[in-house]
Amino acid sequence: MREIQDKDIKRLANIYDPESKDTFVSVYINLNTNFRNFLNKRINACRNLLKKDSYLLENFNRAIEIIEESIENNRKQESLIIFASHVRDFFEIYYSSKDVENLLVVDTSPYIRPAIEILENYRKIGLILMNTNRVKMFVLYQEKLIPRKKLSEDILNRHKKGGWSQARFQRIRKEEIKSFMKEVIESCNSIFHNVDSIVLAGPGNGKKIFLDMAPSNLKEKIVDVVDLDFDEDEKELIRILNKIEEREEEAEEGILIEKIRKEILRDGLAVYGVKEVLNEVMKGKVDIIMVEKGLRIKGWICERCQAVGIGSKKLCPNCKEEVSEVDVIEEILEFCERFNTRIVFVEKSEAEDLGGIAGLLRYK
Repeated sequence: MREIQDKDIKRLANIYDPESKDTFVSVYINLNTNFRNFLNKRINACRNLLKKDSYLLENFNRAIEIIEESIENNRKQESLIIFASHVRDFFEIYYSSKDVENLLVVDTSPYIRPAIEILENYRKIGLILMNTNRVKMFVLYQEKLIPRKKLSEDILNRHKKGGWSQARFQRIRKEEIKSFMKEVIESCNSIFHNVDSIVLAGPGNGKKIFLDMAPSNLKEKIVDVVDLDFDEDEKELIRILNKIEEREEEAEEGILIEKIRKEILRDGLAVYGVKEVLNEVMKGKVDIIMVEKGLRIKGWICERCQAVGIGSKKLCPNCKEEVSEVDVIEEILEFCERFNTRIVFVEKSEAEDLGGIAGLLRYK
């Protein structure tokens, strides 16, 4: 078992019951809570609602058996995320190092919105901790600081060698530092190509030399330069990186909201409102969306032709098959995962005048 990742969400977003039946059971459990009472209450409620359909009830009971056994076998974890369907022969279990809200959902597909919200807060941050002759590279992801590479070079110290002129000594020393920085930059390009941002840290003037030599693709990702001891404690490094990331996320959200508002005013590359965003995201046209935290909108989906709409319907208007009741926001998020649309969750006050959801288009 491993921690849930973006690639898992993207795959789960494409899984659904082809007959539009509620055969998938999704469970989010915080094992540090009184989860047993919660589970018993939700299981009983679901059984009462499914008892008129022996097919769905049997599927639910079999899925719950596997889920409960898996929970008991993994009590050492903080939180568990489980997706199961007996009739579709489907079972996946993950853990989360972040607390989750207890949840049990029966639906036509795995319920992934809480997982998306968890991972939206997990961005990959690169850390370059360096001086003029040593460097350590890390990636912070899901609250873990992962060492990626260490480099060091035996560079001349600041005291000139006997028989050397000061000018010659300084020239050779600068050349050695420059050669070392080139090696560092080459490693950074390889290691940090898929991180969201980079923090450059360390003592002395090694950081300035690095910045003077770094190519634009690296400079663009560097969000802060910090004076730190080269052997700083790992917990302190994580604390500092999280604080910087929180500040950057707040600034980024503000820029996104302002950009959406400007595009709306000029009737440009923006879309807002649930119906409008749904229409565009289903076509793969949305580059980034902002969604009000906790927003839910009642709707329907036809799993056969993948039509989705707001409100209530019994039959799909396109293929006349039976439809299932869904949360339209959940469906929007699933389409976002399929089309690599970035998702940003914001507070209600920042999105309610736009209908709770808005986005920037890739094209019109």
